[in-house]
This record gives sequence, C-alpha cells and structure tokens, in this order.
Amino acid sequence: MQGHPACPVGTRTRRLAVTAVTALAAIGLAACSGAPSSSSSPSSTPTAASTSASPAGCAGGWRSLPMSVTHQVAVPPVPIATGIRVGTHADCKFDRLVIDFNGAVPGYTVSFVTQVIQDPSGKTITMPGSRFLVIKFSPAQGHDASGQPTLPTTVLTVGYPMLKSYDVAGDFEGVLTIALGLARNTMYRVGELTGEVYIDVAWSGS
Repeated sequence: MQGHPACPVGTRTRRLAVTAVTALAAIGLAACSGAPSSSSSPSSTPTAASTSASPAGCAGGWRSLPMSVTHQVAVPPVPIATGIRVGTHADCKFDRLVIDFNGAVPGYTVSFVTQVIQDPSGKTITMPGSRFLVIKFSPAQGHDASGQPTLPTTVLTVGYPMLKSYDVAGDFEGVLTIALGLARNTMYRVGELTGEVYIDVAWSGS
C-alpha cells in the first residue's frame, strides 16, 4: 500500500510537512513579537497609542470646564502608573494621551491652566505649548516600591496638531500630576478602560 509508515518516501513527505508547519508557526510567533509590551521602566521616547479612534469614536463628550471623577481605591498598595502613551487620530481630528496603571484606576481631576507648577517645589515648568491641561490622580504614584520612577522624568515633546508636549508635573504623597502642553485653547474628553485612563484633545480650538 502506498504511503505506508514504513515507506521512506512517506516518511520524508511527513517530515517535510512537519518542517513546513514548524516554519509557519515560527513566522506567526515572529509576527506576534512585534506587539507592544508593557514595561515598568520609564522611557524618554514618546510611545504611540492605538491608532483606533475607539472607544470614544468621533463624536460626543467634549468639554472645556474642569471635571472630577471619584473612585474608591483601597490602599495599600497605591496604584502605580506604569507608562504614558500618545497617539494622533487624523480621521476624527484629535490627539490622545493614555496613562497605564498596574491595578485599579484611581480618582482624578482635570482642568485647564495657564502655566504648569511642579508639585511640591512650586516651580514653574517650561514646556512646549501655549495652553495646558493638567490631570491629577489620587491615590496614585509614578514610582515603584524602591522609589525608582516608572514614568519619564523629563518634559517630552510631541509634534501632533494639538498635543505638543507632556510631563510628570508631580509625584508626591499619593498625588500624581500629568501635564499636557497644547497648541491653543481647545476641548477635551476623558475615558477609562481596564487599567488605563485616556485623554483626548480636539484639533479645533480658539
């Protein structure tokens, strides 16, 4: 009978098939290895956020007045922000900044300011932009248990239509402050997903 397991030709055919399957599997793993991975170490290079406009979509939720969101978070441990990602969405005309957390999302306040003040030093932070949006998380921190920063420690410049820069403006006594430098007056919206908070800033503004 042709194709019997003892036949050398059949054996060689099966070996070639196994080799082909193995090669395809290796290609698939290589493709998956290009996916972003989370890291607790801070980076001086802005990381692109997802290019998808979801979940907020193109319409709704824009505001200019301050807002406050309360979450009851049991501590310890204090939630740690593990990374900041940025992206731009030409299809819906907004830029996005995402803050990743290693656990529960803390409460936060968001407001526009004319200048960014470092917490707790009280010094003015110079960063690209003519209008600034500040989000304060509590309880939260941008460092690990040993005191090592988990977020960038310098002002980072971004060349997007509205988002021009961002900085960790404070990480003191359970309050984490992130500042966004914007091109001009605009509107924003905030949303949450599991382990992250995102802030969108519209391209249009005055």
